[in-house]
Amino acid sequence: MRELKAWVAVVSILAGLILLPGFGSRRTKTGADESGEGVPHYLAVLKSGTPQQKAAAAYWLGQLRLSTAEAVNALADLLGDRTAIDASRYRQAAVKEQKPTLGAEAAAALVQIGRPSIPPLIHVLKTSPSPEARRNAAWALGALYESSAVQVVPVSA
Repeated sequence: MRELKAWVAVVSILAGLILLPGFGSRRTKTGADESGEGVPHYLAVLKSGTPQQKAAAAYWLGQLRLSTAEAVNALADLLGDRTAIDASRYRQAAVKEQKPTLGAEAAAALVQIGRPSIPPLIHVLKTSPSPEARRNAAWALGALYESSAVQVVPVSA
């Protein structure tokens, strides 16, 4: 009988832990989980963080595919930033030899977000005085076009 009570106590404790918010969810290096926890933090970092912090926030917003106007516009505002960043600090599979810029990381995040990024990217391409911003916007639009073309073209047997 004692064994049964001990077993019930262990199962009850484990069930309680699993039901706690955030327990068992997959966490990223920056503390956000896949459900989007931490999004307001990322948006704030895009506006006031260091370039390295902004790049990490851009990356994670892209991974979350956050398509709010606030996120997309904040990322589009970073397209012209030529500050070199170290992607290996927040990406697991970052290429060590390649040093991307903050603007390139923002462009990659906009590609991850997808179609909602198209109007801001076109706006940057048409109006930005920064050649770097226009280059990153053009790259992102091309990547979006290629990814949609791949999805539309049927595969022949």
